[in-house]
Amino acid sequence: MNIIKKNIYIILTLSFVLCLLLVGVVNAVGISVTKGEIIFGNVLKDGYAEDTFFVSTDAPFDVPLSYELGGDIKKWVTIDPDLNDPNITVTVNNTKYQPIRVVITPPADTPIGDYTGFIRIITGAINKPGGQYGTNLQAAFLVRIRISVTGTEYLSCSAGGIIIRDTEVGMPLEYYMSVSNSGNIRVRPNATVDIWNQDQTKLLTTKQLLFNDVEVLPTTSKAFTNKFGADLRVGQYWGYATVYPCETTQLVTFNVYEKGGIVDNGDFIRIDNPSWAKIGDVLPIAAVFKNLGTRTVSAKFKGVITSDNRIIETIDTEFYDVAPGEISTIQTYFTPKKLGQYIITGRILYNNKLSFEKSSVITVNEGVESQFSWIYILILIIIIIVILLLLIRIRKKKHKINRL
Repeated sequence: MNIIKKNIYIILTLSFVLCLLLVGVVNAVGISVTKGEIIFGNVLKDGYAEDTFFVSTDAPFDVPLSYELGGDIKKWVTIDPDLNDPNITVTVNNTKYQPIRVVITPPADTPIGDYTGFIRIITGAINKPGGQYGTNLQAAFLVRIRISVTGTEYLSCSAGGIIIRDTEVGMPLEYYMSVSNSGNIRVRPNATVDIWNQDQTKLLTTKQLLFNDVEVLPTTSKAFTNKFGADLRVGQYWGYATVYPCETTQLVTFNVYEKGGIVDNGDFIRIDNPSWAKIGDVLPIAAVFKNLGTRTVSAKFKGVITSDNRIIETIDTEFYDVAPGEISTIQTYFTPKKLGQYIITGRILYNNKLSFEKSSVITVNEGVESQFSWIYILILIIIIIVILLLLIRIRKKKHKINRL
């Protein structure tokens, strides 16, 4: 028991001394590393994986960095930039955050299994010349690495940031996207773009886009761009872009303008309406639209209200003038006659441009439904027909009596 107490006392004393030293270092300069452990899962033999951490400082002078590798994987690891280069430094006045890229490339003959290792980041002197601790004070940080090596290939990637930029008539269209590879094999993406008219009722053309077999390595992302001609007239168009092999599809819109034409731009923000309602309530439905352009636009809300996949009502409001930078509420009303869920779907039409589609839901869970139905209409029609036949018969009898 006395030995335990003595050890505790020693630990507390050392901790106190260490805190005092750290306070002195912090007063001189602060150094930090953003990750204490890097984990690579399902790395393919003869494959590739990478991750990044940052070394930061508030030092007003250059702090040189270096590193050491250790463990099972030290021969598989590459550090970029090479911190053992004496020209690599970090300073608040130059580069506050120094990115350190860790690249893993297990050899083809690596047995399947789990491996560990570490990177020790070592700083140069982190005290100003003539400071309290002289110029020999250094700091070291340990970043542990865990790797799981597999022999099974798998594909997993995604595409995003797909854009087709507005252009002037006669000029090519510019296509942009980014691809992230979360699998363990290399990906060479390509894309297909279907271009539709403004109402998305007619397919105008399909373009196949290749990117010169540029690879996206596992655990990395890369931006891609391409230009293509489409011979489109002035107007608004929609593009369905599908990226292979990721099988990612995204809908984008773009415009073709007259040379030097004014660009109108708007954002259909949302549809506001009550979430719950009763039969017979007069419900306000508000389409919220923001004018992002430089001139006033005339905007209206066009859409439908459906229930059980049937159109209950169409929406086609009057035009509202919306000034540049202004957020406008385009309002209409709806009165439900039955219990159930109603889906409101629509777009904003502004200066002959259509926004992306938005939707909202109203649930009608109170009230009494009208019992009037097609059966009663049919009965009423039969009664009217019977009455008409009786009237015709009576008229014929009167006509016969008058002849006699």
